[in-house]
Amino acid sequence: MIAQARAAERPRPGELRLHAVFWNSLGAGSLANALMELLDNMPGDAVERHLWCLRQHPEPAVRRDYHCPVFPELLYRAFCKARVPAAVQGRIGSSAMLNAIRPGDIVYVWPDFDLSFIKRAQDRDAIVVAERTNVMAPMGREALARAYARRGLSLPAGWFDPREMDQERLQMLQCDFVVARNAFVSQSLRDVGIPDSRIIEGPYGYSPKRLASAIGIERPERPPVFAFVGGGIIGKGLDVLLEAWDKAGVTGTLLLAGQLDSELQASYSHILARPDVSVLGFVRDVASVYAAADVFVFPSHVEGGPQVVYEAAGCGLPSIISPMGAGHLVRHEAEGLLIDPLEVDQLAGAIATLAEDQALRRKMGAAAAERAHDFTWAKVGRHLYKQFTRVITLQGRQS
Repeated sequence: MIAQARAAERPRPGELRLHAVFWNSLGAGSLANALMELLDNMPGDAVERHLWCLRQHPEPAVRRDYHCPVFPELLYRAFCKARVPAAVQGRIGSSAMLNAIRPGDIVYVWPDFDLSFIKRAQDRDAIVVAERTNVMAPMGREALARAYARRGLSLPAGWFDPREMDQERLQMLQCDFVVARNAFVSQSLRDVGIPDSRIIEGPYGYSPKRLASAIGIERPERPPVFAFVGGGIIGKGLDVLLEAWDKAGVTGTLLLAGQLDSELQASYSHILARPDVSVLGFVRDVASVYAAADVFVFPSHVEGGPQVVYEAAGCGLPSIISPMGAGHLVRHEAEGLLIDPLEVDQLAGAIATLAEDQALRRKMGAAAAERAHDFTWAKVGRHLYKQFTRVITLQGRQS
């Protein structure tokens, strides 16, 4: 009888109550951007949205009317002044958030995950859905170990602690559903025991409005410009890219947008100092990078579905990209060239191919832009809403 009563309380499709939970600062980072875009693009008349930032107040520039402060502004400032640890603030804030949920609400948790919080939300008969922003640790460890071993290096000390890996697995197993943004994330979840019935698949997206200055532009006749956007680390394949650029020997320019790892800066200083390599550092207006480029290069080893690949395609750029970095977008050579991120020669060959053939670049770029129409945040947000309504129906039947 209790189960039947709770099932009757569940919201029907079209009356979805959603609590998005973000533990870190809602600033300008890619994860925060993805969360805000997903929430913004769910149908407002069908979803009652609540966004809880449990450790910090969001920056004024990104606040929305559905943001739910866990502390009054004055209390939050007092906590900061008293240097109350963020973890303590999070525990206090999570209690406030849990008091707001009702049976059948969806609690949409983003990293960092907290097993106790997940269980407490389920104790209130909420449906907990985790956003899996990267592959699970066993798959990530294997891929990164190969990437480091390529240069004769071991993984940095402290990475992939067995206790933390076990905790990550328990967190995902505890959740009712997990969102996976590419096929590799889905497989990594299966590998640790998550059944297909609990995996929600769907891509990330891009904002045509945010990138308007780089969309539909006519790229001039010039030596080709290749752009890398992301953290300049081994995990993103920057070392492989720099070696491939040196080996390809093409006439053109390589743009690097993102903060570079200090070890890579030192090891590849001779390539980074070349006149055909431009180190831009962090770029807030990423559309300016895409507008300046003719090809997007992203030989990443470990990804959960990078937004940059959708952005680059939306801006009409063909991609040279690893399978894990391709997300749902690059299916075959019509839109981009898939390469093994461990193979410098293969990447150098792909760079040379596109550097030498402007017609091919433009043909592939047009195909990528057409394909990207399916991945605007408006469509991705609507798709996730439909998945959430399906989840409510499934859980109602189980109850």
